[in-house]
Amino acid sequence: MLHGWRGGEERDVHQEMMRLTLQIVGKTLFDADVERDAQEVGKSLELLLEIGANFRRTIFVPHWLPTPANLRVKREVTQIDKVLYRIIGERRASGGDAGDLFSMLLSAQDQDGSRMTDRQLRDEAITLFLAGHETTASALSWTWWLLAQHPAVEAKLHAELDAVLGDRAPSLDDLPKLAYAGHVITESLRLYPAAWGMARLAVEDHEIAGYPVTKGMGVAMAQWVVHRDPRWYDAPQEFRPQRWEDDLLKRLPRFAYFPFGGGPRQCIGNTFALMEAALILATIARKFRLRLVANHAVVPLASITLRPRRGVHVTLVPRQKKEAAAFVKRQANCPC
Repeated sequence: MLHGWRGGEERDVHQEMMRLTLQIVGKTLFDADVERDAQEVGKSLELLLEIGANFRRTIFVPHWLPTPANLRVKREVTQIDKVLYRIIGERRASGGDAGDLFSMLLSAQDQDGSRMTDRQLRDEAITLFLAGHETTASALSWTWWLLAQHPAVEAKLHAELDAVLGDRAPSLDDLPKLAYAGHVITESLRLYPAAWGMARLAVEDHEIAGYPVTKGMGVAMAQWVVHRDPRWYDAPQEFRPQRWEDDLLKRLPRFAYFPFGGGPRQCIGNTFALMEAALILATIARKFRLRLVANHAVVPLASITLRPRRGVHVTLVPRQKKEAAAFVKRQANCPC
């Protein structure tokens, strides 16, 4: 991706992250090169998520009714299915074990020896294929937006990257040394969690803060609200990655921070997403600064995920390493 970036260009970094993470999830989870399909699938996903934003309507419209929205959903799902079934067909035909998650699904057997049907494989794959990239793309989009507004934080990140990486790209072994990069991602997910709200069904009668909760009742909780609660965070509205130093996460009450949910239904890809986000952040920030385009408002859209409405438009500025070191030296006492 970076080979195609040039200084001075204007890009929608949200769209760039969507395309990038789609290719990553296709390659790492399914060992498939889906670059040729990324644009079509990304467009279909964008439309589905836009339509999904209407889940807050008070009037339920059955999916089988041929409304314009339902017809659009059917059309986009068909397009996505075409890609997934092609991958399933190619993998069945090859018969090889690529060492990825999809190989495990293909070889999985029930107690009677039966294997998954194409439809079952499709259902498992679509969760990982789609949800596994859009959430990370949104998290990174908000991270770039926040960094562009906080030059001291950005400079401290650049200084860490220069010290740890020098002139090379990051690898998995570098992640423990890129502590501040990890704090930037953690803080971005606190303020703008991709999963901004979630719900569970009560499995037994209970009482929460004096309110009765009966078995089978739906209970909703919002990461957006809890993550900005002053009981748990100083200056909760401010972007302060340094707050995560000294193991704050271990000192917080359980579920004061839960961007990936929690319990037995916690997001199965949380570790993968954090690793991926940190590596992408380090790889791009090592080479470019992203400056917000003037007069382009970035507004949160609480759809199925928390996405930037109309994207995040930026201008690409090639990095000058000496600038980062000098800036950090001047801002040694800043709260970053």
